[in-house]
Amino acid sequence: MNKSIFETFLQSPKHGETKVGRASAGNIEKDAHIYHVITKSNDGGGIFHKEAGDYRHTLLCRLCDEMGITILFSVTMPNHTHDVFLTPDWELLPEVMKILNMNITKFLRKRNPNKYRSGLRILRRYPTYVPIRTIADLFYVGKYVYDNPAHLRAEGKYIPHSCFWMFDKNYFPGGYDGSIYMKLFNLTPQELLEKYENLTAMQIREYAFKAFPDSPLSF
Repeated sequence: MNKSIFETFLQSPKHGETKVGRASAGNIEKDAHIYHVITKSNDGGGIFHKEAGDYRHTLLCRLCDEMGITILFSVTMPNHTHDVFLTPDWELLPEVMKILNMNITKFLRKRNPNKYRSGLRILRRYPTYVPIRTIADLFYVGKYVYDNPAHLRAEGKYIPHSCFWMFDKNYFPGGYDGSIYMKLFNLTPQELLEKYENLTAMQIREYAFKAFPDSPLSF
């Protein structure tokens, strides 16, 4: 992890409420270093299964490693994805997402040409980018991403991919940095996972407000 990027994020102004930016509307705030990026299937239907979920995450890790972007959290649901990134430069992030989604489209078309015929859009053209400007907000977003597949877990259904098994095993491939959670939250990956597992969203919000008083919650 590039230390200067981390320091720049910590020293950036503590803004209040941030707006959700959609590339199609051209209203993305491009001055942040951490973004929560959401990509959805075009028609809302399920497109990710085990093979596609594994492919997506493997490619995402490689692209981020090459571009110097750090993945903080990542979950792939059947019909949408959540990724939280620390990027040294805004311009790198949409480039990664463009390459990633283009290759996922090719991957799905190759394996199921009848369902995903040429010319049929599989993913929405533009992801949503939400800038994150405080440690408290980031801590809360991590819990949101962790909870996203909670209903699938409760029903015993398959989750195409969730990064949080890495926190338990302390295994982080290229594109991740296992030491960054201690720098951000003063918690090891295992300690962070334990809090996300055992505390409610409201309790996480309260914890973040107390632990990071200089970074008030803005949700």
